Amino acid sequence: MKASLVLGRLFGIEIGIHISWLFIFVFLTWSLAVGYFPQDGVLAGQTALVYWILGAISSLSLFLAVLAHELGHSIVAQRNGIPVKNITLFIFGGASNISREAASPGAEFRMAVAGPLVSFGLSAVFFTAFFSLGQATNALSAVLIYLAQVNLILGVFNMLPGFPLDGGRVFRAAVWKLTRDETKATRIAAGAGQAIAYMFIFGGIALAFIVGISGLWLALIGWFLASAASASYQKSVVSESLSGTSVGTVMNAAIITAGPDLSVEQAMALMLRHSQRALPVIGDGYFLGMLTLSDLKHLDRKRWDSEKISSIITPAASLRTLKRGDDLTLVMEIMHETGYNQLPVLDNGAFLGLVSRADLLNYLNIKLELKP
Repeated sequence: MKASLVLGRLFGIEIGIHISWLFIFVFLTWSLAVGYFPQDGVLAGQTALVYWILGAISSLSLFLAVLAHELGHSIVAQRNGIPVKNITLFIFGGASNISREAASPGAEFRMAVAGPLVSFGLSAVFFTAFFSLGQATNALSAVLIYLAQVNLILGVFNMLPGFPLDGGRVFRAAVWKLTRDETKATRIAAGAGQAIAYMFIFGGIALAFIVGISGLWLALIGWFLASAASASYQKSVVSESLSGTSVGTVMNAAIITAGPDLSVEQAMALMLRHSQRALPVIGDGYFLGMLTLSDLKHLDRKRWDSEKISSIITPAASLRTLKRGDDLTLVMEIMHETGYNQLPVLDNGAFLGLVSRADLLNYLNIKLELKP
């Protein structure tokens, strides 16, 4: 999920919020200010302004706790050699953009359990602080007991044994360890995840008739979990199908290249004639860079005939490149991370060919069709 607003970086990980986070922040602040804090036994007898301030503080604190939960996953992923591009806070909590799946059941278990352990730890800290104040009925105690409870709920919810929840990933790690079959483990865990999701959906609809429209939130969470379980399983199948296959297997070596002195007009005609979306530029036997459709869009059409492509190409130093022996899972990761549609394959600076998204999809389709 792409962040709408980047807040900064922590431990080398970009932190951002999605536009949907603003909606849930306002809704949660309102519900706390109007429905939770004014209750007897929580913090009755205060002004509306106090309740709204406490609601905003509690909402922000909750999302900081969600961020800490996701950082737990991400830091463990980094320590297991798995890059983490960013963390995005959104309407249902947070999501870590971990570039690839764990390579072993042990790594999967450690990554999965880290988040809930952070939530349980925060819950223990807030409970300890609350009881150390003698359970007094004041603003600080009200916020502390709320944060203690929601972090406990966050930890317990995420440990439900349904993929892609953390508990589902722990479950998958256990099945993977027992069966030594990652795909089978993912299929079983995803099935459990969808079963739990449908329980939420039907339970939420039933609650909507009993307690009102608020029950639909549970159904909405169930729908999100069902979609996430299906998407995560498909991603796992794709990753396994590509794993172990080298770039050289799918690389297209029959690519038309050009010299740096070619005009943009001539290069465009060459790309159209050979149905290429990118044109590798070669000089003195070495790869200099690529001319892409994006590069062409930045140049006035009137200058195409006089401008040389050497002045507008994306230089090799600015591109992500591949080696013939690289694994196709690396290609998928780079394309997902950068948004590139094709990547050049080099050997000591010499151009060998291109790997495109279409090449990956064609290989994947054939691989899946041949699968028994």
